[in-house]
Amino acid sequence: MVDIAHIAVIPLKALQIDKNTFCCSSEPLNVYFKRVASQDEKRDLSKCFVLIHQPTNSIIGYYTLSAKSIPISHVPQGVVKNGVYQEISAALIGRLAIDQRFAGQGYGKFLVLDAIFKIKDSPLGVTVLTVDAKDESAVKFYQNLGFIKFIDFDEENQKLFLPLKHFKQHFSDFK
Repeated sequence: MVDIAHIAVIPLKALQIDKNTFCCSSEPLNVYFKRVASQDEKRDLSKCFVLIHQPTNSIIGYYTLSAKSIPISHVPQGVVKNGVYQEISAALIGRLAIDQRFAGQGYGKFLVLDAIFKIKDSPLGVTVLTVDAKDESAVKFYQNLGFIKFIDFDEENQKLFLPLKHFKQHFSDFK
């Protein structure tokens, strides 16, 4: 259960906790957070947001967010209204990870919701939120949140999307 009263999502650049204290179950996600995320921000490739447990001054998790576009032909017909455009605007959660100490407590879902609110509050027009799932358990996690497989989804290309117009039905437990 997410303890909303004692957490905060902050930009990576505001983080004052040692990143080396973070340890999730995926070594590539650990390495990215500790060594690459700051560089990606400096290059304006993505923005990283960190979830902090304030009472213990611990890093719960993080996610990255960037902009992209999706060919409308990759989206199942009828899911997104498009009109005349060949591509639709999208945001990408490129990476999302939860520290092992906080896994299984709903913080991953909380971070996805935080990303959605950041997108909705931005001045940009974004139709869908996309993710690149790293494995089958990640695919199931995102599908449980209402994400849909792209037409070209396969084991090599595990990309999913969530139409932002309908996100509230999958996040009603967070008020």
